[in-house]
Amino acid sequence: MTDPKIEEPTDAIVRITTSAICGTDLHLVRGTMPGMLPGTVLGHEAVGVVEETGSAVRGFAAGDRVVVCSTVACGYCSYCRAGYFAQCDVANPNGPQAGTSFFGGPESTGPVDGLQAEYARIPYAATTLVEVPDEVTDEQGHHGVRCAAHRVVRREAGAGVPG
Repeated sequence: MTDPKIEEPTDAIVRITTSAICGTDLHLVRGTMPGMLPGTVLGHEAVGVVEETGSAVRGFAAGDRVVVCSTVACGYCSYCRAGYFAQCDVANPNGPQAGTSFFGGPESTGPVDGLQAEYARIPYAATTLVEVPDEVTDEQGHHGVRCAAHRVVRREAGAGVPG
């Protein structure tokens, strides 16, 4: 696999520092979700550091620590403006009828390579990334900074953050 590159001005490249396997990944590995393309990198939960941003990315710069949300959302369609990021009409290159676009999924979801890698291309970075507060470790960020509605739910470092 080659290192990811900026493909669109709204992309960012993130160096992954912490990632996890979740139940959805297990469905993909077991073959119970059809349409997986050979060579697709799995994983859609990660914390990392922004390495590079496209010319249209606002709010993030190289060196920022971020959580990568599991779904990809444009941030400007009617669903995104209403806060329904998983229903984004624009992010899935297969069209609005194809459904949610997420990292490491089958062909119908994009496909966008997943986050079980050293580096990942993050489409629509300004919407898909969430900054991790300095006082939160990568592990806490992965477990305690959630991307619910693509907004940060900040938890005090060490305050019994659930896993």
